[in-house]
Amino acid sequence: MIGIATWARALFATPLAAILTLASGAIMAWLGWQALSWLLLQAVWPWQPAAACDVRTGLCWPFLVEKTRLILFGTYPFGLQWRATLASLLLLALAVLTGFQMIGRTRLHLLAFLAIWLGGLGVAVLLLGGGALGLPDVPSVYWNGLPILLFLAIASIAGAFPVGVLLALARDQSAYPLLWRFATIYIEVARGVPMLTVIFVGIFVLPLTLPPGTSIAPVSAVLIALIFFHGAYIAEDLRGGLQSLSKGQREAAKSLGLGYWQSMGLVVLPQAITRSLPSLVNSIIGAYKDTSLVVIVGIHDLISTARMSFNDPEWRGHALEAYLFVGLWFFLSCAFLSAIGRRLHTDRETAQTSSSQNR
Repeated sequence: MIGIATWARALFATPLAAILTLASGAIMAWLGWQALSWLLLQAVWPWQPAAACDVRTGLCWPFLVEKTRLILFGTYPFGLQWRATLASLLLLALAVLTGFQMIGRTRLHLLAFLAIWLGGLGVAVLLLGGGALGLPDVPSVYWNGLPILLFLAIASIAGAFPVGVLLALARDQSAYPLLWRFATIYIEVARGVPMLTVIFVGIFVLPLTLPPGTSIAPVSAVLIALIFFHGAYIAEDLRGGLQSLSKGQREAAKSLGLGYWQSMGLVVLPQAITRSLPSLVNSIIGAYKDTSLVVIVGIHDLISTARMSFNDPEWRGHALEAYLFVGLWFFLSCAFLSAIGRRLHTDRETAQTSSSQNR
């Protein structure tokens, strides 16, 4: 009660604060009523006829019931969408496992964790593409909606991490000017151009660099471009972690007889990654959301399949429902990533407080 009273006094401390509080409350109440009316009071429920959506102004559930599979999987063959469903669930499981591993809910050995990752990613690609184990082949041009969003986001971030580690280590080597300058130029250029430019390079320029007679699927070209683009951001996050460590860590590793790669792998990098985890999570959230830009080059992610759903002449005028569905998905998935980031930040502050008290 004391906290509520203090909070109330702060909101009405001055006449201006009271006016702003009352105005904000009125606006929020109006917006809340409009949302409640659209979601519930004026909604057309799944058991009601679809024709009622032309009369009532609320949420049209019959549209979502009919178009959910199109939004989720686009033009992926209808009879094979169970494969796209399993691939999406597997990719989501890998993302959740990674989050739990980062916050300590699971404590898998690094090699076991990498084996699960590579195996899960391989099975997901096999399910989506087929062509083996009796699964009919499905060209990547039909990998639409949620599967392609998850595949590009998860695979590009997973591939960008080792690239970022190598770039961060190279930029940390001021004793080797050529290596340091190459890493510096690459990182600054990659971070200085829009992501859309990199995607266009992957689609239109990368195939030109291949030997005559060879080709690369657009999904593969975009994936390669995303890996090297996100690698530059991850490298900067890791470089911050490397610079935050005292030189004594490297000197201690050297005094134990460890070589460069041993000291980096066993002593320096684990601490640098731990210190960089909050910023890494922030970069991962940005990379995940930015993956939707692939729609510009004709890859049909959730945004594109949502547009397909309301382009149907029978369902024109229901773009809000389609984009609300997509927005809810991004909100929930980004909320999970944000929760991981907050937990990592809290754990780091707790560890720092405990270390200070022990001293």
